[in-house]
Amino acid sequence: MYKEWRNLSSNEQLDKSEFTKYKFGSFTPNLCQKILIYIIRKTFFKRGFFRLRLTNLIMSLQKGPLDIYFRNCAFRIYGENNAIEYGILLNPEYNQTDIDFLLDGSDSNSNFIDLGCNIGLYSLPLASSAPNGRVVSIDANPLMQSRLLFNVNSSRIKNIQIVCSAVSDKSGEGSLLIRKNDTGNVSLNEDIKDSIKIDKLENIIREKKLKSIYGLKIDIEGHEDKALVPFLLNAKESLLPKRIVIEKKTKNSDYPGCAMAFKKLNYELVSRSKNNSFYKKL
Repeated sequence: MYKEWRNLSSNEQLDKSEFTKYKFGSFTPNLCQKILIYIIRKTFFKRGFFRLRLTNLIMSLQKGPLDIYFRNCAFRIYGENNAIEYGILLNPEYNQTDIDFLLDGSDSNSNFIDLGCNIGLYSLPLASSAPNGRVVSIDANPLMQSRLLFNVNSSRIKNIQIVCSAVSDKSGEGSLLIRKNDTGNVSLNEDIKDSIKIDKLENIIREKKLKSIYGLKIDIEGHEDKALVPFLLNAKESLLPKRIVIEKKTKNSDYPGCAMAFKKLNYELVSRSKNNSFYKKL
């Protein structure tokens, strides 16, 4: 049995897949896979409880990954224990409410921050909807940087800037922890220094020369207060995001530092989804 949390080794952070050299479309689902995916997407089997086993079943029907489209963006699905991949593959409405909330009221020039971007579930649809703006996609895991870059290039999206870094209230180096062997659940460990770069969000935004931010999504497994609060409390008004989607601490509560900052800066809690809270700047 795996531990709830364990160290993510440097070797696990490397993209060693032999399939990365093949262009998108080389691994389209075969007929059996297409039928299974269609049935699952139309039924309650698309729910989270079933996704892991059903994804494993689908992947077993053909060697290699799967190339699919989600919200008109290209994604290569490896089936290597990443819950976000399962959702993209099997649920056409996966995190739809969250993504649509960030896009509501935006225009083609809007800028976004995707903090904890993984393979681009948020980044690609946001960038596609705002082709004249920019999306800064941040993730601490180098493996996700490689997988996201493939999806970005395959989607022919030009306005995503990928940053491979953890984010906290200080700069430095750290290591990564992984929960239940799921690459969608990786957290920063600041106590053990390894090769993982740590930077402040304000430094990243300054480096990318953003003048405004329409939407920000943050899901970094418990480091939300350290990453987001210092930026919000010191940012110029023009850089305060109009909309924020943030992972919840518990079912009906947010991380205390972020909740305090939201209240101080006049953010309104609009609603909550299963995993996230939605805030709008008043």
